[in-house]
Amino acid sequence: NPVFYYIARRYKIGETNGDQLIYHVILTLKPVCRKPFELVIDFTHTSTENRFRTEFLQKWFVVLPEVAYDNIHAAYVYNANSWVREYTKYHDRALAPLKNHKKLIFLDTPIRLNEHIHPDQQKLPGAT
Repeated sequence: NPVFYYIARRYKIGETNGDQLIYHVILTLKPVCRKPFELVIDFTHTSTENRFRTEFLQKWFVVLPEVAYDNIHAAYVYNANSWVREYTKYHDRALAPLKNHKKLIFLDTPIRLNEHIHPDQQKLPGAT
């Protein structure tokens, strides 16, 4: 399956246009969203400066096509630090559609990621 990466620390409030990010994601997924694909969300070194505002977080669930959600084979949440855990608790209502979802796989070490994605196919940045 194709694997897409979201490196959370690269999103900066005030520096990154959220609507353009959503547009980029939609264009990137368009050719493959009707087939199975995988997603790696890297939360290494993520903090308040990388967070989505509540209204922007909610927008993701409205704008992305349902077919994309249906065809995510797995979403790997990598290195969710304590700040990310607090953020998800605070946004519990907005993130409710993802709660206890079988496609969400939480990983905390590169070895665990290797169990799902072959090391030669991983495209995580060196800082991760």
